[in-house]
Parts: sequence; C-alpha cells; structure tokens
Amino acid sequence: MRKNVQKVLIALAVTLALSVTFSTRIFANSMSSLDYSIELQEDGSGIITETRQMYLTEDTEIYIVMENLGGSEVTDFHVSDFGEPLTYEPNWDIDASREEKAGKYGVVETSNGQELSWGIGEYGEHEYTVTYTITDMVRQLEDGQGMNWQLFDGQNNINPEEVTITITGPEPFTTDDTRIWGFGFDGEIYLEDGELVGWSNAALSDSHHITILMQFLDSPFQPNLSLDQTLSKQQKLATDESTYNTDSSDDQTGMILVIALGGGVLFVALIALVFGGSYSRAVKRAKPLITGKQRKQMNEDQYHRDVPYRDGPVTDIAYLLKEVGKGGMEGYFNAFMLKWLKEGYVTISHQETGRVFKNEKTSIKLDPRESFTHKFERRFWKILASAANDDGVVSDSKLKKWAQKNYKKIQAIDTDLPKKSKQMLIDQFYLNEIEVTYLGNMKTKVTKGTEKGEQLFNHIVQFENYLRDFSLLDEREAKEVALWDELLIWASLYGIAEQVAEQLKDFHPTYFEEGHISYADIYMMHIFSRNMSSGYSSAVNSASGGGGATSFGGGGGSFGGGGGGSR
Repeated sequence: MRKNVQKVLIALAVTLALSVTFSTRIFANSMSSLDYSIELQEDGSGIITETRQMYLTEDTEIYIVMENLGGSEVTDFHVSDFGEPLTYEPNWDIDASREEKAGKYGVVETSNGQELSWGIGEYGEHEYTVTYTITDMVRQLEDGQGMNWQLFDGQNNINPEEVTITITGPEPFTTDDTRIWGFGFDGEIYLEDGELVGWSNAALSDSHHITILMQFLDSPFQPNLSLDQTLSKQQKLATDESTYNTDSSDDQTGMILVIALGGGVLFVALIALVFGGSYSRAVKRAKPLITGKQRKQMNEDQYHRDVPYRDGPVTDIAYLLKEVGKGGMEGYFNAFMLKWLKEGYVTISHQETGRVFKNEKTSIKLDPRESFTHKFERRFWKILASAANDDGVVSDSKLKKWAQKNYKKIQAIDTDLPKKSKQMLIDQFYLNEIEVTYLGNMKTKVTKGTEKGEQLFNHIVQFENYLRDFSLLDEREAKEVALWDELLIWASLYGIAEQVAEQLKDFHPTYFEEGHISYADIYMMHIFSRNMSSGYSSAVNSASGGGGATSFGGGGGSFGGGGGGSR
C-alpha cells in the first residue's frame, strides 16, 4: 500500500511539474564531449589525458583549476589542438590578448595550487588533447588503498554534453579486489576487462561534478602519501548524502522531491503531511515496541544480575539487541570465539618468525571435530574455517583478507540474523505483529512486545547496566566465579568484553589462572574479531562498490577539483 501512495504522489508531482516553464541559459562557449583516460601507475600517480570537443566564440583562454591536491603535484602538462602541439610559455600572462596566447599553453600559480591554461586561438571548433600527471592519486589507507578524486567541477565551467571515463592500472582491476563509486553526475560506471569504464547519461550543469572513488583491497600500488583513514571511513565520507545510502523507496521519495521543486513543493508537502500524520497517529495508538534511546531511558539505573536469555543461542535475541544498537557482526563473532575457546574448539598458538628480526605471530588452530547444532553458530564457524589453511590454522591477517573478499557471505549472515531472530521471538510469543489501519483502508504492521517479551527486552538493557557498573560485579561470591566465562561471552555482545575482563582481573585475580579463558585470550579474540569486522566493513556498502548508476550527491573527502572554464 505504501508503494501505491508513492505512485500517487509521483503522478501528482509530475503533473504539476509539467505545468512549469523552465528557462535555459545558453552559453556562447560549449563542449560537446569530454573524455578522460587515466593510467594509474605503480607508484599511485595518474597519467591523465583529457580530450575536449569544443566550440568557442568568446574569451582568450581555457583553464583547469588544480587545487585541493592534498600533497599531490601536477607535472608533465602538455596541450595539442587537432593533434598539433601547442608551445609551452613559461611566463603565462592571463591578461595577454587572444592573438598573443594563440598556439601556447602555460601554468598559473595560485595561492592554493595551479591553473593549467592554454590559448583559444581561432574561434570555432577545437579538439584539445590535454595531458598531465598527478602524483599520488592513490593513497595508502590503514587497511587498503584508495583513490578519491574529483576530476571536474561544473560550477561556472564550460559543461560537457557527454562524458566518458576510462581508468586502467598496472594490473587489471578485479571485482574481488576493487570497489568503485561515481558521484556528482547522472551516469554509470563499471569494471570491464580489468578497467573502469564510465559515461554520463545527461549533460552536466553548474551543480554537477565528476568524482570517482576506487578502493583496492589487495594494495597493488606503492604510494608515497597516506591517509589516517580506514577503507570504511573513506567510503562513509564519500557516500554520505548520496543515493548509495538509500533504498528504492528513498529513491522514489527523492524523485518526488526533485520533480516537486519544479512546481509543486507546497502541494506535495501537504499531501505528505496528511499521509504521514495519519500513519504516525495510527502506529502510536497501537503502542509499538519501544526501542533505542527510549528503551535505555526506561531502564536507566536498573540492573539485571543474571544472563537475560538462556532458552537458546545468543543469536535468538539479535533483533532486540539491534534495536538498542548492540550485537553486530564483530560482537557475535567475538562471543562465539570465546565460547569455542572455552569448549576447546579453538586454541591459540604463538610462533616466532624471522631469522634476524624476531617477531611473534599469533594464530588460531581449529578442531576439525566440531559439531554445532545451531545454524548461526555453524555459519560463524564457517567464516573461521574458510579462512584457515589446510592444517586448520588461521591468522588474523588472513581472516581479514578473507572477510574483504567474501564480504557477501558475512553480509548474508548480517541480514539474516535480525530477520530470523524476530520471527523466532514472534513464534515463541515474545513479540507479536498486529495490523493497523489509517486513512480509511490503508494498512501497516506494528511490532509489539508481549508481557514476557517486554521483560526480556528490559533485562537485556539492564544486564548491560550491570556489566558496566563494575562495583556491582564484585558482589559475585567466589562460588559463582564459574559463571564469569558466560558473562564475558555476553559482554562481547555489548562491546565491553575487554573492560569487564580488566575489572575481573582486579576483583578476582585467580580467575584467569583457574578458568578456561586467560586475560591474554580476551585480547587476542578481540584482535581476530576486529580484523574480521574491519575486513567486512571495508568491503561492504549499500551498492557493494560494484559500480552501476552513479549518485548525484556525495563525493566527500575527495581531492582535486577540476574547476575552470574560459576567460
């Protein structure tokens, strides 16, 4: 029904938009096509060739702004027109006449960088081939390498009617090791035959730019510059406010708003207000499950002193944990790692490597005789087993690499966990779903907690309060120390296993000597879990970084600029 509402809104907005007359600004200078050919070198530099098909009727020169380089430099700048090389002018004068600039090119130093300039010469048609090298377009990141570069800025520029892009590397790009995104223009990008290829679907305007983000999981380059970023952080900066972070319904809503801006903003907003208000009131009357900050505020300063759920594996309550921002792939993996360590399914080994400079390498040995009855535990175990070598040994770096290349398998678990958990909680009468009606005959489903479901949810929140209030943890008597293994496993779900272990070491110094899990084990399991999560999060995003349609918005954190025009 929600989709029907959106279709009605789209139809109304289109009708209104068609009644509006748009004025088009006509520029004297024009560019029918712009082609980028970028050859990334092993050192991370890029040799860029721009081919510009232009028709010019005014001004004396064309220029490209090279600022916001972040430490990169522009070298080897050359220009030709219809294949005829222009002559380099070392003292470029932007105030010189068109005749004086004809057949020449030069560089203008600015306070923030440079401008690459060349004379227009005769008015009329031109085919400029502009080549230059930008050092360190690819930067070293904490867990991989990335190129986040704005090639063109449409503001006050001569905007092309068509754009094509080709990017190559020292080795062919593969879908396993390369993630790609495009921002700022209506177009598409793909990996084809080991190259990035892209094109525009519509002419660019002042509000457009061309920004390309490429991430390399296998670190094929040897760049000189680095960024204090992870792959996932770089991706987040670039995809914020982009359509890569929206689902299809959001895309439809966005389309409504864009069309409405042409002539029906107030009308569409009024419709949305009526629909939204009625929907909100209907849901509120049904008293849905309270989640997030409200659930935490309900249980502030309240404590539950025992594990809140014992009727099955911890993944049973994944839906409730997610609704208060807990759990997550790293938390579940860490919890299972500690569980397997306690049960003897995994053991930690330390091996000295290097002949001259000695290093200690830590790895995990898997017991091949595992037999898990719970589905999700088997799926998490398969992550570890798939990353192990033929001897059943896996290192944290190999685990991270596996997670990067096989992120879709982890993503499938991440998606299934809350869905399966919610259904189990409904089947076991912790939750129920009811259907409510609004605006006459429109319906939606509302999730509610039963009496025992409300109690379970409150205990989950209160148990975290208990684990965080370390003074209460000291209430445990010596005879209860055997329960600490279980508490540490649960602490992983809240992301505080290390903090609880630190306090446990003070409260019960003999525990780690007598128990199944040592203090060092807590630290090592955290490293393995963090590396798995880091590899996974660096590879995944809503579009999987596999190309496709570009996004109008986004592109944050990029270098370069590509502004300019004529003057």
